[in-house]
Amino acid sequence: MIKDGHISPMQLISLFFILIVGKEMNSSILILIHAGHNAAELLLMISQMIMVIVIACMLPLCKDPSKNLFDHFFDYFGPIVGFVFSLIMFVALMLDLSINVTFDLEQIRSIFLPTTPIALIVFILVLSMIIPVYYGIEVLGRTSLFMLYFIGVTILFTIVFSLSNANLNNIPPVFGPGMGALLKQGIVHVGFFGELIAYLMMRPYLRSYSSFKRSFYFVSGSTLIIGVLQVLSVQFVFPYPSNDQLFFPLIEMAKLIYFGRFIQHVESIYAVAWLVAMCVRLSFMMYVLSVAAASMVRATNYRRFVPSIAALVFYIALLPSTLSDAIDFKDVVLEQRLPFLYGTILILFIIVGYFKLWRNKRADTKKAKLQSA
Repeated sequence: MIKDGHISPMQLISLFFILIVGKEMNSSILILIHAGHNAAELLLMISQMIMVIVIACMLPLCKDPSKNLFDHFFDYFGPIVGFVFSLIMFVALMLDLSINVTFDLEQIRSIFLPTTPIALIVFILVLSMIIPVYYGIEVLGRTSLFMLYFIGVTILFTIVFSLSNANLNNIPPVFGPGMGALLKQGIVHVGFFGELIAYLMMRPYLRSYSSFKRSFYFVSGSTLIIGVLQVLSVQFVFPYPSNDQLFFPLIEMAKLIYFGRFIQHVESIYAVAWLVAMCVRLSFMMYVLSVAAASMVRATNYRRFVPSIAALVFYIALLPSTLSDAIDFKDVVLEQRLPFLYGTILILFIIVGYFKLWRNKRADTKKAKLQSA
């Protein structure tokens, strides 16, 4: 068991709120806009709800406060199959983190450092991810709780004041390309919220299972509402298909906010909030990957894996030559193909887990009857 302290339910909520909402603030949101057309908010809702249902089915199997998801893989499937399943999940999370680093570095170049070499930006990003990981989950939890309010207020501020640039004529058809197409794309793009799987890695850091479960439903509901509001606000300001042509739609939307000649460049506030969210969520995902690597090889010290994971993230993030290539890789590989592989693992986990619960309950019932007799 990896021992690294405990965090409060609110800190866990803030970590995953920043993780999910922060990702929706970069270019990855274009995948939902491209696939959902003028009903991207419904596509977001369908994909996230499917992933939430899958995780909700797994929560009762993760009551043990000493085990994370990978520990259960080894318990349910044995050392060999458990290692293979853990490796697949680890690779999926690793690729997702690396591509998100690519998205973020392109946004940093566009806003802050347009002439800085890409490799230098990635190095600084990875270094900023490594340092908080060594301090542990308690420091990450306290930092995320402090930043949650700043990020949340900034997002709501941007949405509200963007209404002045909204056009009611841009209200899209309710079902966009059709309910059938949305359901299909919702299933295909369920991997957009693949980071929610990391929630099951955090069970050992909360003492109470009931708090762990309530926190999951709270963060799922709050991120769903914020995500839908962000996509709708973009739709009202830049209707489809024009919003599909913008690499940074939320930044472009913030640029239109204007309070007069003495208050200009309001988008800089949004950009700073996004930058803070980026640093917190990338550090948290680096921490989750380090813990996952330690669990996968049955080690107790996750810190020894941080340099190797950081090096992998650095090199993978440099592979896409353009932002379009990164978006295509995340869309085709990480959302349309890989989820069917690790989704099968999660379904097997649910089937085996509930079968073992039923078998243990049946054995306890028989034992109780024999003792009463």
